[in-house]
Amino acid sequence: MRTSTAAVILAAALVTGTMLGVGAAHADRKQPAVQPSAPQPIAEVLRAGGGTVVGAVTERGSNWLTIEDGSARVDVTTGHFLPEGVRKNDPITIVGRAWRGGLMASEIILVDGTSHGPESYAATPGGRFDGDDD
Repeated sequence: MRTSTAAVILAAALVTGTMLGVGAAHADRKQPAVQPSAPQPIAEVLRAGGGTVVGAVTERGSNWLTIEDGSARVDVTTGHFLPEGVRKNDPITIVGRAWRGGLMASEIILVDGTSHGPESYAATPGGRFDGDDD
């Protein structure tokens, strides 16, 4: 009985060590940006780990918003301030990845068709991507 317990503990240690080693090896990698695709229901995008959703803005803050698509509601976070023109009840398209039970937006497309993603924030003074090195 001691031999089987020792074998189980050894196997668990090897698996844990392997998993930690893999995690450390990939810790410096950024998540790839989600590519825009045909809009899907919110629940399917969350289940898939990312994608494109279309919904109406129900709430908003300086760097987050909540959208609803008729079947579900999701909180969306950005790494920067929301673009001007995001208004409550307006339709909006979000491209992003699942993050902490919601979505992390990589692109926001407003009702007028303007797209706001990392490229559009690069020139925003004081924005996260303004080229400031500190």
